[in-house]
Amino acid sequence: MDHNQHIAELAPLLEGVGIKQLILCPGSRNAPLIQLFTRNHSFSCHSIVDERSAGYVALGMARQLYEPVGIVTTSGTAVLNLAPAVAEARYQNLPLFIFTADRSPEDIAQFNNQLIDQFEPFQRNVKGFYELPPQAGDKKELMEILSQVENLAYAALAAPRGPVHFNVPLNEPLYENLPDPFIYLAGSGSVSEPEGENSPDSGSLSGNSKILFLAGMGGGQEEMRTLLEELTGSMQAVVVAENIANMPSDRFIANPELLIAAADEQEQSDLVPDFVVSFGGQVVSKQLKLFLKSHEHRLLQLKADPLPELRNMVNTAGIGTGESTNSYLQAWKNLEKRLIIKSLHFIENAGFSNLTAVHRIFSSLPGDAVLHLGNSASIRYSQLLPLRKDLMYYSNRGTSGIDGCVSTAVGAAMVSDRLHVLVVGDLSFVYDSNALWNNKFPDNLKIIVLNDGGGGVFRLIEGPGRMDFFEEYSVTHHPVSLELIAQAYGRRAQRAGDMNNLEEKLANLFLPDPGISILEVDTSGSKNSSIFRDFLTHNRK
Repeated sequence: MDHNQHIAELAPLLEGVGIKQLILCPGSRNAPLIQLFTRNHSFSCHSIVDERSAGYVALGMARQLYEPVGIVTTSGTAVLNLAPAVAEARYQNLPLFIFTADRSPEDIAQFNNQLIDQFEPFQRNVKGFYELPPQAGDKKELMEILSQVENLAYAALAAPRGPVHFNVPLNEPLYENLPDPFIYLAGSGSVSEPEGENSPDSGSLSGNSKILFLAGMGGGQEEMRTLLEELTGSMQAVVVAENIANMPSDRFIANPELLIAAADEQEQSDLVPDFVVSFGGQVVSKQLKLFLKSHEHRLLQLKADPLPELRNMVNTAGIGTGESTNSYLQAWKNLEKRLIIKSLHFIENAGFSNLTAVHRIFSSLPGDAVLHLGNSASIRYSQLLPLRKDLMYYSNRGTSGIDGCVSTAVGAAMVSDRLHVLVVGDLSFVYDSNALWNNKFPDNLKIIVLNDGGGGVFRLIEGPGRMDFFEEYSVTHHPVSLELIAQAYGRRAQRAGDMNNLEEKLANLFLPDPGISILEVDTSGSKNSSIFRDFLTHNRK
């Protein structure tokens, strides 16, 4: 049997579990894996040099397509560069299939090149790990290898989904044609729903209990939105669904950060729930988290797929008569109506700053766009502005790091025909600028960089500014020219330094095929932190 027969058999198996997109990072040890995928026309292969960026590109594709995506790297430290994206995929429940080439185990500690111990490097951030043998001795061993690969593949797709890691020792010769596969292990695996913990008793939620349904980060589902709307009509229930939950509804609350930060003591008392029913991913609002922690309530966590339990709740509660009977929802809506009007009045009259620029950017976005939000200031500003129902909102809030915001947006746009717009801070953009190093950089991605000259988000937080080290070690001013970075990667950039200029440049940015990829919004000379604090004070009056 050919020493790479077990490698040749992987292609039909992986095609059978739904992998279509592969990110291939260059190398020598992984040459058989690159050959495996590039010779099979069922796979779309994309070359990304920087493994850290490649991991996030794959993540963006998996999130956009809602399907598994594979990544292939060579051996050594290339593997470790995937770690940030793997952790983010773990907390976003995204099925990344990681294939890392390796030498045989006996080569470790033999002073060979590009060699580290690659056994379970991602530990608890993957759903499983399998190290393939260097080769299969006979058909029985081959079947055992394929069975292990298939089982782990289906584990990645079982709720809650997540990344899995296949370490693949490969012996020389590396540059010879792979044999044809002769076994096809048809999909004998299954994807099952795990048992939930703390599943709610629908009966305990009836009566006059005030229930807060907390919808975390997710892709949004029409049935889920309909079920939750019905529950707000039949129970004393409120649904808090931030923009990244992607469940817009006039009956839901999308701006908890804005509302709770400005609510007086009596208003906050009216908002306190008896039960919190949570599902989905992360929640951004710090004010909401502090509010819920400071008041007693019973927390009920739904399963990875909350639809069955939501259907059961609707059937138990029956169809209500509408919002007018829901005094708990009305308390939230009264506060929302007042604060949306008040906050927009402030923003429309405030000076040029990050806050007012983000408002103008969001207002200018074409309908049906996919909006990617960088971590730190970008996502926080978005929480204070009215939700646009015609947009999709995404952000890497699994681990909330700045390291792959640009690459994730690139990956999503590469597999989509829609307009994708990334709003990101200057440090995040510079940190992940290798995302621009892509032969297939998507023309349907527009990047808007809020350049306030450093980590301006720390100026919005109470406390850091009192420290002696603040300016040098927290804000971290930088001399980087964003325009020159763009030029280095063959991208065209514009710059706007005031509101009139911003409106003009935004109009150019969204013209059909203008050839401009990046818009720098320079607010480094603006009073960003004082305008933001004045905004919060204005809303509390």
